Amino acid sequence: MIALTGKRVLVLGVANSDSIAWATAQGLAMCGAEVHISYQQRFRSRVMQLLKENPSVVTSAHRCDVTKDGEIQQMFEAVGGPLHALIHGVGYAPPETFMKPIYEVTPQEYSDAVVISSHSLLRVTRVALSYMPASSSIVTMTYLGGQRVVPYYRMMGIAKAALEATVRELAVDVGVHGIRVNAISAGPIKTLSASALPMFDSMLEQYPQISPLHATITPHDVAKMTAFLCSDLSDRVTGQVLFVDSGYSILGAYPPS
Repeated sequence: MIALTGKRVLVLGVANSDSIAWATAQGLAMCGAEVHISYQQRFRSRVMQLLKENPSVVTSAHRCDVTKDGEIQQMFEAVGGPLHALIHGVGYAPPETFMKPIYEVTPQEYSDAVVISSHSLLRVTRVALSYMPASSSIVTMTYLGGQRVVPYYRMMGIAKAALEATVRELAVDVGVHGIRVNAISAGPIKTLSASALPMFDSMLEQYPQISPLHATITPHDVAKMTAFLCSDLSDRVTGQVLFVDSGYSILGAYPPS
């Protein structure tokens, strides 16, 4: 197990027990990190229940809407410093955009997806820098749909493409502070947001038959990669998209059965 004793970590975007952000919080706590989390107000009751059932995982929990600078500032002031890692587990596209051609997406729908899923990384980083010492780590979550067309992913794919470009640009700008920025691209995981995708269950069923390792991905697989990126073992890794997908992303065509 990677040792993160003495590290203080903030995980953004916990929604429920199935969320990648929650599994990440659990995994980092198991590695010895002091973990703080954020959540949206609409998920408060679920998150409070999680904390009640798992009292040793999280040191503090804070409401934060990443589109509101005031809430972001209040969250960081409450958590305080030093902050050795920031985990950005926030993503959103209006549900109606999954079901219509991309050329019918409205300017507001486009803006909502990119602002919440991508620009929010810049928004929180701007405040976080005051709390993060050199050798700290910023990690965000993306998906293959940001690089290739995935059926029905549509606007979310564009938002993830913007997020991955943001990671590269941000890595250059904060590298002067000794801070690294990376993204984890996980295979399909049954989360609250994934449930909005048509045919997601079918995709999940086929995945172990197609992927080179013949295995589905769990939130805890992502948590292990996050722990690596938060540790000193990754102190020369930045600006990268690291795939945790049983090798699916290397395929140009489905292998013969």
